[in-house]
Parts: sequence; C-alpha cells; structure tokens
Amino acid sequence: MKRFTLKALAATLFAAGLAGGVSAQGSSDLAKLKPKDFPDKAVEFTVVYPAGGGMDVTARLLAKYVEKASGARINVNNRTGGAGLVGHTYLATQAPADGYTAGVVANLLWGDALLKSRGKWDLSALEPIAYLNSDALIWVTQTDGPLKGMSLQQIIQLAKDKPGTLRVATVPGSMWEYIVEQIEANHGARFLRVPFQGGGAGINALLGGNVDIAQGFFAEFRGNYTGGKLRPVGVAAGSRLSYLKDVPTINEALGKTEYLWGVIRFVVVPRGIPADRKAYLAAAINAAMQDKELIAEYEKAGVFFDPKLAGSKNVAADLGSYVEAELEFYKKTGRYK
Repeated sequence: MKRFTLKALAATLFAAGLAGGVSAQGSSDLAKLKPKDFPDKAVEFTVVYPAGGGMDVTARLLAKYVEKASGARINVNNRTGGAGLVGHTYLATQAPADGYTAGVVANLLWGDALLKSRGKWDLSALEPIAYLNSDALIWVTQTDGPLKGMSLQQIIQLAKDKPGTLRVATVPGSMWEYIVEQIEANHGARFLRVPFQGGGAGINALLGGNVDIAQGFFAEFRGNYTGGKLRPVGVAAGSRLSYLKDVPTINEALGKTEYLWGVIRFVVVPRGIPADRKAYLAAAINAAMQDKELIAEYEKAGVFFDPKLAGSKNVAADLGSYVEAELEFYKKTGRYK
C-alpha cells in the first residue's frame, strides 16, 4: 500500500470541510427552504457500486422517500468501475455543482477510494450533507461446524494455542483484513487468512466448509442465520445490535475499545453548489429519514442507525471524529507516516 504522511492526509480531510457543513433539517423546513425553480428536473443520486448491493439498495430506498417527502424526481445512477474509483472520481471532478447531482457514498471514500485516487482529487471537492445508516462487520461461524458453541474469546484463544490453523475469510486491503490484524496484534493469535473479493464470497466459503470464520454484514448471512446454518459470534460496533441482542460486540468480548469496523453511509454533494440548493437537498433527505416506513425498510435490510450521527446537527463535523479514529489505526500500522 502506498504510504502517505498522516499530517498531510489529515490536512486534506479537514481542509475539505469535514469539520463543518450543513445542519440537519426536518420536513417542516422543506417548503420555506425550496429555492425558486429548483429542482425543475430530476436529481441524480450517484452510486459508485453495482446494482443490487447494500449501497444501491440504500440509495434506491432513499430516492423513493425523498420523492415522497419533496415531490422532486430522483434518479439513481450506478457509475461503477475500479471498485468505486470511477464513481468517486466523477463526483469529485466531473459532477456539476448545480444541485442536480448527489453521491450516496460510504466511509470507504476517505480510505480506500482516496488512496486509489493517486492525488487526482481530494475530499475538498465533496461535502457531506446527510447521514443515512450504518452496517457493522460481524464475525460468523457454522452453527454445527468445528467451532460449534465456542465463544469469540474461546476462538481467539484457540488461534493463539494453535497458530495458523483457523481459517478466516478476509478481503485484502480492507476492514476485513484490518480487524484480523488488530486481533492478532492485541491477543497473540494467528489466523490463516484466506482472501476473497468480498464479504459475501467469504460467507459462501464458510457454508461450504472452506473457512472456519467469515466476516460480513447481517444482510449477507441473514437467511442462513435464521435458517440455523450460521452463528454470529461478535459484532464490530460500539454497542450490541437490536436484531442480534444476544451477540456481544467484539470490544465487549475482548475487553477493548478499538474494534469498530463497518460501513457508514451518507450523502455528499460537489462543493460549490448554491447554498440554498444544498440546504434544500439536505432538508429533503433528512425529511425522508424521519419517515417511519423508510426506517422500517432500512432495518429490514439489516442496518442500524448510529445515535451520534442520526441525531447530528452537523453531520460533516461528526463524521470527522470517525475519520480521525481510522487514521490513527493507519498511523499505528505504518500505512501512513
């Protein structure tokens, strides 16, 4: 992985405006915030990943309820390629700053995507205006497999006692790999890492007995969990999930605070769009996010709502604290100087 200085990267991020931004607005503000003659055509929600995935589902549900709240027409456009690089580059360098394009993105924007940009763009080009939802990375084993009935603590101890024997599915250069690296460093465990292109592929490998532990998001294994085939053993979130109340967080199980890995989904707009249009878009999105039907739809998809971000008065500033925490890991592991 290419090395960047932490100081330079942090300067890029916070100069970009992640320490400032749009305050959340509710549905009652929509009418008074609506600019004259805007929007008079469809607004594009750009998704940088393929149709059918978590980001795409999130954007299409959001579009439906923004239309309901505002009456505006919303089109979802998947600009894919380069594991998100094509879409991120479009948003940062080509999307017109007129209010008719918004990106439905995730925290990968300030990690993997920024690295892949190779300096062609930075976050100063984009401004977060609304938080949507979160997905926590979850460790999963087979219900009746070789780790049957074992707690996460017992699994980690086994990986310590018999190093290199437990096979864990990872996605190289991503949070799937980073959390394994953290656990090994903190607890003296050693896993045999088996690389895959994504979390879903690792789940399938677990079902086939080709790995002992997989990592994924709830929606990726929910059917096999309810069917009794797979068993979650730890959640990489700050608190237990409402739909997995009996599953401890990894921090809880291992007595740490740093195992916080997952997806944070939010909306960005190109910097420089007229302030009244930006405020209106933020208000329309936040109005949709208050709709109980949309909340239920998102919960059905297996996501959760981070209390800090869901109640944020300035989502850009509050996202900044998550950026800092992630950068600290990169600094500690030598990815950034």
